[in-house]
Amino acid sequence: MATPALADEETGRVYHNGDTIELRGEDPVVGTNDSQTSTTQLTTDNADSHYMVSIPAAAKINFNAVDTLIGNLQITGNIKDSKKVHVTVSGDHFVNKNNVNSTMAFKVAAAADGASLTNFDANSAEAKNGKQTPLYVHIDRTQWDQATAGEYTGHITFNATLADAQ
Repeated sequence: MATPALADEETGRVYHNGDTIELRGEDPVVGTNDSQTSTTQLTTDNADSHYMVSIPAAAKINFNAVDTLIGNLQITGNIKDSKKVHVTVSGDHFVNKNNVNSTMAFKVAAAADGASLTNFDANSAEAKNGKQTPLYVHIDRTQWDQATAGEYTGHITFNATLADAQ
């Protein structure tokens, strides 16, 4: 005749029963310390990477201004170490509101009269601390001198993606 198997696994007075653990004690227990200890293992869901890119909503460029600070580009977030936030920056000309054939070239830079800013990246540590760069709009003096009278509008486009860090 076979002996039935029990589902409980007993260690002292700690019983493991599937998804639960039972700590069992008695009162009074003479001459002993009736104490049982066990642990519960905890895990979390995988926290997805998340980030925020902050840019100026709008900016006014004064007439004849060669370099205008319009604000900052900032990346913040909590991203995996294997990733980075990659931002492309593009914008190249203003268009006269009353004469679409009249344009003025400009560039976006991280410093007054600096090199064009076309990309900006933040790795995990930089995003956690908040990485930023100033944004300047540079319009060469010759562009102002050749511009047709009127008000000009232009745009800077920022495209943010989560990319593999290299």
